[in-house]
Amino acid sequence: MTNLINKEQTISSFEIAQITGKKHAHVLRDIRIMESAWQKVHKSKFGFTFKIIDLPNGASRKDPYYALNKLEFLYVITKYSDEARAKLVMRWAELEEKMILHIPAPKTINGVKCVAYNYWLLQNGYSLTSGQVRARIKKYPEQFCKTKDGWYMSEAIAEYFLDYRNPQQCIAELPYVSPKQLTMFN
Repeated sequence: MTNLINKEQTISSFEIAQITGKKHAHVLRDIRIMESAWQKVHKSKFGFTFKIIDLPNGASRKDPYYALNKLEFLYVITKYSDEARAKLVMRWAELEEKMILHIPAPKTINGVKCVAYNYWLLQNGYSLTSGQVRARIKKYPEQFCKTKDGWYMSEAIAEYFLDYRNPQQCIAELPYVSPKQLTMFN
């Protein structure tokens, strides 16, 4: 089984304040002070945004906060005590663990080594919501097989999707995973 981090994780200045026991305004101040040095080195600012809070009287309030990625977070926490830093690092580890996808090991189906289709898409930067997800299965049904664990595709077609050199010849030379699935979308 392989692990894959799904997307860039961030942590908010609200959560840093909660973990360290500091007021959020003080955390914002600390980050603003450190941001200028970060900008000189990395040529970018920290992620600054607002959280909209609905008030009981029907009005709303915009609370500013920072959403820090891992490098920004590690830089900012150098300012805190050893105990606070340890708590923050442990929290980051928890967040990363939640973001890891546990990719199933390849399976052999009808003598052909196959990979889990959806996980392969994520691992290679494809969108799961794209119309191409089903279109690939429809176009090359002999290269896909539906199992109780979801769709699997041959490793050969996976390599083909990453390398479009000679599409027709490459596809014709691939071993079939499931030749009977030509009518699966009728």
